[in-house]
Amino acid sequence: MLLLSLIAEDEMPRTEILELVKRVHIPGYEQTRELFHDAIHGGAIAPSIGEGFYMQSEIRDLLTWAVNGTSPPEKSVG
Repeated sequence: MLLLSLIAEDEMPRTEILELVKRVHIPGYEQTRELFHDAIHGGAIAPSIGEGFYMQSEIRDLLTWAVNGTSPPEKSVG
């Protein structure tokens, strides 16, 4: 309830709210969020929407890659 009151009073930074929502509600995001930086900057993946906002298919591909320990996923188009 405290979190909701902070949001209602605009006392919580927007970026922190967005990150919280992604971590709680986007399947696989919590497990892959720290992997994306290296995968993007290493050229393994190019997010369709933009850094910090990933399609479910991109999350799934990166999670599969991380679990299997295979070569990086092919670079996404777009």
